Amino acid sequence: MGTPLIGALNVRAIYAYEVEDASALPGLRILGAVMGLHGIAMNGGLVVGGIENLFFNERMHAVDDAIEGFRWLGLADVAALVARARDEYLRFRPSGWEDISDEDALIWDQLDTAFFEIAADERLETAVPARLQDIAPELQPS
Repeated sequence: MGTPLIGALNVRAIYAYEVEDASALPGLRILGAVMGLHGIAMNGGLVVGGIENLFFNERMHAVDDAIEGFRWLGLADVAALVARARDEYLRFRPSGWEDISDEDALIWDQLDTAFFEIAADERLETAVPARLQDIAPELQPS
């Protein structure tokens, strides 16, 4: 992550989410769901990097958790885009192996492009402070 606050929370949040750490604040785990999907999507694209990766690892619940996390952070547009990408992927590749049409390939590319446009690190960095009390209150400015 290229922003200071997100950089400080990234590993902690993802770890808390991945291991279902009951001792971590719920907000930290929610952020972990968001950061887990966000990181792989920013590296490999929303559809193949995020959705397909989690689909093949039988972790589609992580997509749903990230959708809820984006909403919780006030990023409803990102949540809606991720939900649409999940639904489109399951429509054009229900088993994960189907060839896709040229039209669906175009949708795939559009979803990836839209994610890169609206889910930049800076948007997360701006959204997190409003929830910092629920994520990591020790990082709140005094």
